[in-house]
Amino acid sequence: MDDLEWLAERSRHLLANARFMTLATGDGVFPWASTVNYVALWAPLRLLYYSLRTARHSRNVAHHPRVSGSIFMTGLPGFGLDGAQFTGTCRAVGPRAVAEYHRRYYLLNFPDEEVRRRWLLPEAEFRGAGPRRFYTVEVEQWWLLDIDRWLIDKHDRRIAVPLQALTTTA
Repeated sequence: MDDLEWLAERSRHLLANARFMTLATGDGVFPWASTVNYVALWAPLRLLYYSLRTARHSRNVAHHPRVSGSIFMTGLPGFGLDGAQFTGTCRAVGPRAVAEYHRRYYLLNFPDEEVRRRWLLPEAEFRGAGPRRFYTVEVEQWWLLDIDRWLIDKHDRRIAVPLQALTTTA
């Protein structure tokens, strides 16, 4: 396996298994970071999550859709952790797409039907005056922790991974 394939495999593993991302937004004056539960959608790479419409990060996204974020996992074999950082554009899912994103989010996040039923919120909560919205971050840039470099000299660096490498075999 060449380096790019290895980086893509690590990235896909993080995206599929980490479950939470720290999303950085801003209101034009102050930055804000929030942890949200996401699922990955592929080609193009998007991170789908939901949140309250009144949450600070939701209000920020409505006016300033450019975001950045990080995803990480600990307790992994070998080095023990892995992580990524990204930039992208975040938008609320429009009313016509709510049913499809509602279905996909819950199916991907909770594959076990019994567990899904316990977590499932009514679709109406994501429409009209409902308190929640689905959001997608369309990922534009992606970087992985450079584990090899860290093991050599303890320099905390990142490696850019082309998005096409992440979506070609997913």
